[in-house]
Amino acid sequence: MVVESVTKATTLVEDDLAKLGENLRRAELLGDVVLLGDALVPDFRGIGPRGFILTKEDWLAKHRTGDLKYEAFERSELTVRTYGDAAIMTSRESTKAFYKGREVPGGDYRATHVFVRQEGRWRLAGIHLSPILPGI
Repeated sequence: MVVESVTKATTLVEDDLAKLGENLRRAELLGDVVLLGDALVPDFRGIGPRGFILTKEDWLAKHRTGDLKYEAFERSELTVRTYGDAAIMTSRESTKAFYKGREVPGGDYRATHVFVRQEGRWRLAGIHLSPILPGI
């Protein structure tokens, strides 16, 4: 019985995180800085597919200025694992994006999202993107 309760609770948390991940995907696609700003922790760090590091303000600014525009943003192969007040979501992301009017090369990435539960809700603490090379 206890195992079943823990499993159900874990599944509910994982479902909530998958929904949050979907909301974040849509916010990225639409450039919704309000939702993104609320979901990211103050000391958020994003690691881009070429190794660059973005702070929360950097991440929001790329949308606020309109420098980054998505034409498409899909997510698949989603897994969520929880560890108390921390969680890791991994996925495959396929995007078509433009930065300052120029198409962003690549488009297929493995993404790792790190979530933390703060003040009773899940927030995004970090993202790491790795390009998927052809033939892999």
